[in-house]
Amino acid sequence: MTENSSFFPKNVFGAFGILFFISGAIIPLQNLIIWGPEFVAGYFTSSDITAEKLSLVVIGIGVFIIIYGKKKQNQI
Repeated sequence: MTENSSFFPKNVFGAFGILFFISGAIIPLQNLIIWGPEFVAGYFTSSDITAEKLSLVVIGIGVFIIIYGKKKQNQI
């Protein structure tokens, strides 16, 4: 019997990680399509807390959850 190894863990952490990653990517992509790259770059480089910066935090949390789920899957 062979195991099909995947990058995404086969537990709830993988599902939530993908959910966080996708939900964090929506805001910058939406603003990029509507307003253009100069507008989005301006918000990434400003000193204020913006939705684009928070979306980077959400994407980072999603990547962390996927990595944590992968390590947790290997322990079981």
